[in-house]
This record gives sequence, structure tokens and C-alpha cells, in this order.
Amino acid sequence: MENRRMHPGRIILALYELIKNSAIVFIFLFVLRRGSDAGWVVAGRWIFIAAISISILNIILSWWRTTYRLEADSVQIDSGVFSRKHRNVPFRRVQNVNRQVPAVLRLFGLTSLTLETGADGEDASVKFPAVTKAEAARIEEALDGYRRERMEAARAVPGTESVEGEASEIQEPLPEKARTVHFTAQLKDVLKASFLSFSFIALIPVLATVYSNIDDFIDIESRAEGFLSFLAGSGFVMSITIALFALAAIAFGIIRTYLKYGRYIISSDDERIYIRRGVLTEQSLSVRKKNVQAIQITETPIKRLLGLAEAKLVTVGSFEDNLEDISSLYPFLPKQRAVELVGELLPDVRLLDGMERLPKAALTVRMLRFPWIAVIGTIALYFWRPEFPYVPDWPFLAAALFSFTYLLRYFDYRNTRYAIRGPLVQFRKGGLWRETFLTRREKVIEASASQSWLQKRFGVATIGTTNRAKPVHVEELKDLPGAAAEQFDRWYTERNPELIPAGKEAEPWKTLQSES
Repeated sequence: MENRRMHPGRIILALYELIKNSAIVFIFLFVLRRGSDAGWVVAGRWIFIAAISISILNIILSWWRTTYRLEADSVQIDSGVFSRKHRNVPFRRVQNVNRQVPAVLRLFGLTSLTLETGADGEDASVKFPAVTKAEAARIEEALDGYRRERMEAARAVPGTESVEGEASEIQEPLPEKARTVHFTAQLKDVLKASFLSFSFIALIPVLATVYSNIDDFIDIESRAEGFLSFLAGSGFVMSITIALFALAAIAFGIIRTYLKYGRYIISSDDERIYIRRGVLTEQSLSVRKKNVQAIQITETPIKRLLGLAEAKLVTVGSFEDNLEDISSLYPFLPKQRAVELVGELLPDVRLLDGMERLPKAALTVRMLRFPWIAVIGTIALYFWRPEFPYVPDWPFLAAALFSFTYLLRYFDYRNTRYAIRGPLVQFRKGGLWRETFLTRREKVIEASASQSWLQKRFGVATIGTTNRAKPVHVEELKDLPGAAAEQFDRWYTERNPELIPAGKEAEPWKTLQSES
């Protein structure tokens, strides 16, 4: 296929970023200091103009010199203005696909497409910053076509395995285009999210940043002191000001939350899970169900009081920094709805009821463990000895720290549960914050069981699982009965025969490894 360039809208997007990053310097040099003839101001203007001119030229040349080409099994990318770089990214390494539509691209009907791989560093993703929606669809279709060809080749030759152990991924059904919508955020969901996420508090750092930037150019500290003195002199004016600030903070929080979580839609077909959110900047994620390694359900103290929970997909591959939380199935769902949604999206994964509690010996072991954090905190309090109004002396603070530590251990013991049933294993743990982890046996790439000296004396053990993710996801559950650790050993070693290489026996690993 022929080489192609990104849409010229890539230039506009880059210019927008340039203007946004240099706006403060421009305002200072050409607006606030417009009448100044000082040498450093004049020199700063010329340096600014030169830097902007070079940046614009680099943006245009970078767009012109960057090309890509779709092959049958990979995407080829050539970039670099003076020093050329060639990248060859095989389609078999692509794990997730996500789209972002910034407000600037939305005006031109464009989108940004990113193919996430399991690599590190610069090779972690392949990004198309500005392409038409038709071109994005063409790229995704090339990826799907490659997978279809591999599946047909595997069916034509029974027993054929792909390189690098991808046989299980080949044998999936053809993707269905019809999607089922499972969740759409309503106005009540956005309002609930705005208050539970405390987004209204974000107005404070925003105002502090604005104040700091303005204070660098204009001395407003004296004016602010005069305004505060005026407020302090009138209780009525102070009350009105506080009320107006509270209303502004609430409005800011609702608008900010709506822009992020508005139009939140979760849908799926036979092969993929689709998550889309955002109003001005639209973000979307496409995850293959085969790549979902586990489910995490998190309940913060406030969410537990309100019966809410956040279900998150643990998937193969990585995400960009601003997309880390998009794998969440809406963070403010009622717990029962979150559980139902997991079952709808992943029919082979069901949260288990009737989980087992830890034995009383586990509580003894947890209470006997050395409280490192409390001891270090006490030492810090002894040397620091803070003296604050209405705050007790350091011995009382140290006693409170120890009491809080052991109280958390007790709550963690009460909340910890486990279930090993069929192909599923499920952990629940946490003191004030509660987390439930669920995965299937074939998704676990490594399992472990161990006993410390203390655990051995009380007949309990620690088990853990490792799942493919970016970074690798490790889950651990402490102080289970020794019999449960043996059950976990059998559960993992009795995996499906297709997971064991032909001609090899499954090698049972030691049930308990003694730790020094």
C-alpha cells in the first residue's frame, strides 16, 4: 500500500498546543509590557518571535516528513525531519485501540487513533494524532482483517500455533458489528459523580494557579489584603461572598464532571468491549474480551456508605497517562449494577457469593506482626514534638497512631474473604477501603503460596496470583488456612489440558514455600 500522511489538521492541533503553551509569555511581553522600551523586554520579544517561527516551521516539516503505510500484517511509520526513524509495528502486538477527539479536531471532523501494544517506552503505542474518521476505520479494519486471516489459517491447519504463543487468540470468533449498549450516563449520574469525586474542590487550585500567574506580572497582593479587610469588616458581606464561592465551586465541579463523564457509554459485541466518554474532548477505548485478565471492584468508605462501587478491567497492554482511568466501568455505579454489568460484558466471569472468612488464627497473626509504620511515626513525633492549638501532646498522638493501626488490621481481617470455585478465584480485602479481585485460572500466568515463620506457627499461609498487564498485575491474600493454600495449589495445577504444551506433564509446584 502507498505511504500516507496525517491529515493537515495535525498542523492545526500542534499550533493550538503551541499557542496554549506560549500564551502567558505572549501576554506578558506584548500586552502587559506593550509600552516598555527596556532592553530585556525588546530582546525577549525578538527571542519569542524567533522561537515561535522555528516551532511553526518544525511543525510543518514534521507533518510533511511523517508518513505511514499499512501492510498486511503491520504498520510502517517513517518520521523525523533531519534524523529519520523507521518503525515496524506488527499487528499481532496490538492489544487495545483507543480514540480521542479533542475539541480542536472535533471542529474538522477528525479523530486521534492510538494502537496500544505491550511494549515499553516509545514502542508502547502507535499514535495517529489527526486522521479522518474514515481513515481511522480503515486502520481498525486492517487490524481486524489481519486477525481474520490468522484465524482462517489456524482453522485450515488444525493444531497450528502462532509464534510467541498466541494460539488461543487466533481461535476466537469473527467480530460481530452489532453492539449492545449496557450503560449510558444520565444527568443524575453526572450530578452524583460531581459530588462524590469532590471535583468542586478543584476550583481552589485553579484559582491559586491563576492568582500565582497574575501575581508574577501585577502586584495584586496589596489589593487582595484590602479586599479581605473589607470582607472581615462586614459579616453580611462575608456570608454572601462565602455563599457565592460555594455556588461557584459546585457549578465548576458539575461542569468539570460533565465534560469528563458526560456521554459516557459502555457497549460490547461478541469480541470487544467499548467505552466512550467526554463532551468537548471525546475519548473512546476498544478492548478485546480475550485481553481482559481480571476484574477489580473498589469501594471507598463513602461509596460503601452509599452502596456504590467502581469496577475496573485489568487488561493486557498499556494506556496513555490521561487514559489510565478509562478502563473503569463508570466509577460511581450502584454496587449491584456494577456486578451485573461485569456479567453482561464478560459472560464467563461471574462474581462469586458465599466467600470464605479467615480463621481466628489469622487475626492473631495480624496483631502480632511488627507495626513498622506506627513505630516510625512515633519516632518522628518524639523528635518533632509538634505544638498546635487544640492538638494533644505527642504521646497521645503516638497512642492514637498505634490504636488506628491495630483497628485497621482488625477491619482488614473482618473484610477479607476468598473463594476458589471452578475456574474462578476471588479475593476480597481491605480495612476502610475494600477491594474485590476476580480472575479465571487460564488468565493466571503465575501462582504462589508461601509461609512465614509466624504463619507456620499458626497454620496459615499467603497465596498470590500474577496476571498479564502493563505493568504486571500481582494480587496477594495473606493468612489463609493451610488447607485453603493446598486447595489453591490443586486449583492452579489442574488447569485445562490445552494450556499444557503437547507431550509435557503438568509439574506440580510445592504447595508451601517456607520464607526465612
